[in-house]
Amino acid sequence: MKVFVINVGSSSVKYDLYEMDTELSLANGVVERVGTEQATHKATVGAKKDETKVAAKNASAALAIVLDHLTASGVTNVAELKAVGHRVVHGGESLTRPTVITDAVKDTIERCAAYAPLHNPANLTGIEAAMERLPNATHVAVFDTAFHSELPPRAFVYALPYELYLERGLRRYGFHGPSHQFMAQSAAEFLKTDLSRLKLITCHLGSGASVAAIDGGKSVDTSMGMTPLEGLVMGTRPGDADPAIAILLGRQGLSPDAIEHMLNKQSGLLGISGVSADFRDVERAGAAGNDRAKLAVEVFVHRLKKYIGAYAAVLGGADAVVFTGGIGENSVTVRNAVCEGLVYMGVVLDADKNSRCDPKSAGGVVDIASKSAPTRVLVVETDEEKMIAREVVRAIVGPSAARTRLSGGAIPVGVSVRHVHLSRAHCDALFGKDYELTVRREVSQPGQFVCRETVDLVGPKGELQRVAIINPLRKETQVELAKTDAISLGVNPPLRESGKLDGTPGITLRGPAGSVTIDHGVILAHRHVHMHPDDAKRFGVADKSMIRVRVDGERETVFGDVIVRVSDQYALDMHVDTDEANASGLTNDSVASFDGQA
Repeated sequence: MKVFVINVGSSSVKYDLYEMDTELSLANGVVERVGTEQATHKATVGAKKDETKVAAKNASAALAIVLDHLTASGVTNVAELKAVGHRVVHGGESLTRPTVITDAVKDTIERCAAYAPLHNPANLTGIEAAMERLPNATHVAVFDTAFHSELPPRAFVYALPYELYLERGLRRYGFHGPSHQFMAQSAAEFLKTDLSRLKLITCHLGSGASVAAIDGGKSVDTSMGMTPLEGLVMGTRPGDADPAIAILLGRQGLSPDAIEHMLNKQSGLLGISGVSADFRDVERAGAAGNDRAKLAVEVFVHRLKKYIGAYAAVLGGADAVVFTGGIGENSVTVRNAVCEGLVYMGVVLDADKNSRCDPKSAGGVVDIASKSAPTRVLVVETDEEKMIAREVVRAIVGPSAARTRLSGGAIPVGVSVRHVHLSRAHCDALFGKDYELTVRREVSQPGQFVCRETVDLVGPKGELQRVAIINPLRKETQVELAKTDAISLGVNPPLRESGKLDGTPGITLRGPAGSVTIDHGVILAHRHVHMHPDDAKRFGVADKSMIRVRVDGERETVFGDVIVRVSDQYALDMHVDTDEANASGLTNDSVASFDGQA
């Protein structure tokens, strides 16, 4: 399988073509200065490199030049390209995994441009151009923000009026997701340890820079915020800065556009040094005696060291600190300065290994820590494009593909975590009269969504905090738990279909405006499959049928009492709770197979 990866910026089109059986890059390159008379195409096919001046008035023209070059080089042709991956910077709270691009997906990308105005519009332009040039391919969006989508609220909520999050989605999202994900996977492979057992601090250091705290393969904190402006010092961006600076400049007469331009294009290394946004130039100038350039390097290092120390505290220690990007891979000085003084967290460099570090010639990863140091320091040759290609394969031919192209007896699995359906009266009591719940992300069933708001559940023996609410509102409040949840709360709900609440126990729900104690409504949801009538006809079943469903893999399981629920409002989806999913090794990317009537 070949995957064509495209990364479209405001004035460039970068690309990479992979043969995914071996993950070999067949060709890569970039069309630079798109829209100008100085546009050039730099291409690498195998060992051959070319650079030519081209007429690329826009992204579509640039893409046509690339495709013509790949065809002329004998690498591929348009008809062979069936899978295209697009890097998209911001997916918000709703696009949190590799996603086959539809009109609805494009609409969401456009809405998220408010958070990434320099990136998402260009990304969307590239998507439109590629879909025009490659109409028969499956196009998949891979989001910089997706890897950070499971940040806990304590990490993503800003200390602003909470309504700004609920109503406008103002929160930390994080970026450089494919790079941090690639670093984490590479570190686990190098250390010969399952990623689920590792605590990693990953540092993507280039013209854009960010750090992530990764626990068990999941990002639990990251330095960039709602936009790519927050966090580390970057080439032209300041990273962390007092918000009052922008207010002060506005009061002194700078327009919002001028302030935005300053923050995105005139700050960071360039702003401090006055020399360049390129770290190599700044480092050389500092070494030659330029005090401002030297200060820029010192500020960059100080900020990075501060974040690494903070994330060591968040994680409770780290198994490895991982560097990548143009600075992370190439600056001996930065790695040495950052790691100096981190002995308290087990970081000790081997000076010789650090000075000779070349991950490209060493298979992609080099360990530059002292042999006896308890914390490893790895330098990884990152490959965001390869990570995007992997995610495209996962979306197209992996389990999650069943959600868009079902065949045979395939049924996509939805793991149903503990959640609450509220009545209008109880919503008013918990959040305030006539309160309207806000959308965080849609769920598999049309018209339903997970809310940004949450409630706490209080039982006789314990409580569960920040339990999800699923909208729309219902006539009667219903709480759906897994058995382990029920045990921790001290309640004993029966196994029931949704809506059948007679004889069920009650519980207390706590919200920001008050509490509600219900005398019934808590259930263990019976596993079930939602089906559209067309699906029911295909499987030969009817509403309320009991079927068997098989899950293959390391924990092969046959569920023998699955209820079928049929409606023209449903999309095909099997719901199991977290206990059942964990026991069978299921995730929201899993697929089960129809195994006949029970």
